Amino acid sequence: MDRKLTAQPLFISSLLVVLLLGLGSRALAQTPSGSTPLKIGKVRQLADYVDPRIGVMDTKAGASNCVIGPQLPFGSINPSPQTKDGDQDGYSPKQPIRGFGQLHVSGTGWGKYGQVFLSPQLGVAVGEDAHDSPKENERARAYEYSVKLSRYGITTSVTPARHAAIYKFVFPQSDEASILLDITHTLTRDIVPFVGGDVLGGKVTFTSSSRDEIQGYGTYRGGFGEGNYNVYFCARVAKKPTAIGTWLNGELHPDQTTDSLRKANDRVGGFFKFKTKSNEAVYLKVAVSLKSTEQAVRWLDTEIPGWDYQKVLTQAQTIWNQQLSKVQVVNGAEQNKRLFYTALYHAHLMPRDRTNDLPGYGKDVPMWDDHFAVWDTWRTLYPLQVLLNPSMVAGTINSFSARLQKNGKLKDAFIAGNDMQAEQGGNNLDNIIADAYIKKVPGVDWNKAYEVLKFNADKERQGSAAWRKDEPLLGNYKKQGWIPFGPMAGSMTLEYAYNDFCAAQVAQGLGKTDDARRYLARSKKWVNLWNPKAESDGFTGFIVPKTQDKEFLLIDLKQRQGSWKQFFYEANSWTYSWFVPHQIDTLVTLNGGSAAFAKKLQHAFEHDLIQYENEPAFLAPHLFHHVGRSDLSSYYVRKLMREGFNEQEGMPGNDDSGAMSSWFAFSALGFFPNAGQNYYYLTGPIFEDVTLKLSNGKNLRILAKNAGPDNIYVQSVKLAGQPVKGFSITHDEIMRGGTLEFQMGPKAPTVQ
Repeated sequence: MDRKLTAQPLFISSLLVVLLLGLGSRALAQTPSGSTPLKIGKVRQLADYVDPRIGVMDTKAGASNCVIGPQLPFGSINPSPQTKDGDQDGYSPKQPIRGFGQLHVSGTGWGKYGQVFLSPQLGVAVGEDAHDSPKENERARAYEYSVKLSRYGITTSVTPARHAAIYKFVFPQSDEASILLDITHTLTRDIVPFVGGDVLGGKVTFTSSSRDEIQGYGTYRGGFGEGNYNVYFCARVAKKPTAIGTWLNGELHPDQTTDSLRKANDRVGGFFKFKTKSNEAVYLKVAVSLKSTEQAVRWLDTEIPGWDYQKVLTQAQTIWNQQLSKVQVVNGAEQNKRLFYTALYHAHLMPRDRTNDLPGYGKDVPMWDDHFAVWDTWRTLYPLQVLLNPSMVAGTINSFSARLQKNGKLKDAFIAGNDMQAEQGGNNLDNIIADAYIKKVPGVDWNKAYEVLKFNADKERQGSAAWRKDEPLLGNYKKQGWIPFGPMAGSMTLEYAYNDFCAAQVAQGLGKTDDARRYLARSKKWVNLWNPKAESDGFTGFIVPKTQDKEFLLIDLKQRQGSWKQFFYEANSWTYSWFVPHQIDTLVTLNGGSAAFAKKLQHAFEHDLIQYENEPAFLAPHLFHHVGRSDLSSYYVRKLMREGFNEQEGMPGNDDSGAMSSWFAFSALGFFPNAGQNYYYLTGPIFEDVTLKLSNGKNLRILAKNAGPDNIYVQSVKLAGQPVKGFSITHDEIMRGGTLEFQMGPKAPTVQ
């Protein structure tokens, strides 16, 4: 039987709960052979469990690409060092430091930003690599980054507000202390030039008679996303400079107060010079806006009105401690707590709250930017925020509505205020809206949100042919319920089907019965791409694209496709053939029943046929629950946690804006969402005692008795003192608070 539209969890025998997952703390405390665990001092606050080097200090290909610099939760500014040969985060731990950019994106596979570049120096070297410096005494925390530039003997520290940051440069004695500013340096032009980018225009101007303030902007293109965008800034120094000037294409212009690009890709900037005593601190504060210079000035005046560096740092500490304290872990291995709280930190970096900071939107209209992309974040990051920060989810959904009203369209990648036409999968904003709707997130204008759903369901769902000029439009998903031969035909069909199911849930709830019926019927037509005769490794039945004439294509079911390729986005048929979150029962039947389903899925995991470093596979290990093999869910979830997440490499593949980190956070807490539906799989926590502070003021305490490295199986589960029957609990049950209690053991008890 297919899952009903109401999306209630499928329950099987109550005895199956004994097969649920548990984990011993020691399992995750391992590091790769030959590596040295990262160390921190005595922890006195939760923020100090965060180690921003995790996901940065890569020793293998496929970097996690997390940013090492600090940021406030969903803050707009993200000051961070950049280096030669950095990756998409701009930084390599093995290279000298080139300087500090104010905007970055975390965990992405394709970079962006890097602007408003600062370089403290002795003398003024303007060449892109002329001021690189070896480093020492590097320290990265959630709320501050500091490092000593050995070449100059300058210690640089920075701590952020939401749109502004304050730097402390401790100089040696010198008549040539300087701070260089470059508005034409960008990450995609200078650090990862293979990504490609251009600077189309820009200007710098010293604006005060005391020459302690510089303002300006740049117009840029390139990196992930589409369209041009502007970055505006205002920077001030606390110490009166002995000299100032601008520079253009390597030539210094002392005492000149303004300069600009003459042509695209010129090199332009400014500099301050000082006379400093030994160990003298020179402070600089800078604010960045994507809207206007005037807005940057307002951010600077409002967020950092004075020069008290410690005050800004303490505020950042407090904000992170408050956020992280929503999940309080008692005891537990120190390394596991660092992994967990760092994952929680990474799950609070993107998207960015740019309300009042993007052009074209009214005052205080919610505007959430830098979705890299919703294809990554809808599955785990947004469900996590539903529990911890529902106002963030409501703001995001209301910003969807504002974008549709202003732009007449909205895509799942929205970066620097621009929609990206090419989509990675389906119209997955729908899934975020549905997840919030069925979980009763407050603060959303649901009528306007439904306009987004209806627009996507009726006007979008066009497949890649809509934006690929080299591909003919061979068919129409909205008419036949599947996409014929073409790029991503298989993956987009499956994602559109789930989008339709999500839209149908909200339509039914809002009384749009005709829409609900139509979308629900269409959500089931993915079966048209199920080829029961397709064979691989002795197993049959897979998602396979076919021609408009309904003939299945002969494809390599194991081939892992790249981005925007035939026929699956960044995965293979083995991965996508398990992605039917709303009709798992149908999927079981098509695979020959419970035993055959479990055998085939286990084979996929054992032979690395499911690409788990990417989001389409997130739900796959939990599917064992549906066929009475929760023990296999237990085994593979914990195996993935142990092998994929550690303090050296970070997480498997890119962190993808915190999507991977959110997967880890849920798995560590012991329950996991089927995003867009109202239930969570019970998987068993890695800690013995965790308290989750819910947004409604109630607490959910999660206990795991006898949790340990060998006791990885759940013997029983109770919620609020009552036995849990089945492998899942609902969101409503979680929000009632109380105690969720797991009894752990070394073996999965035999089902009677």
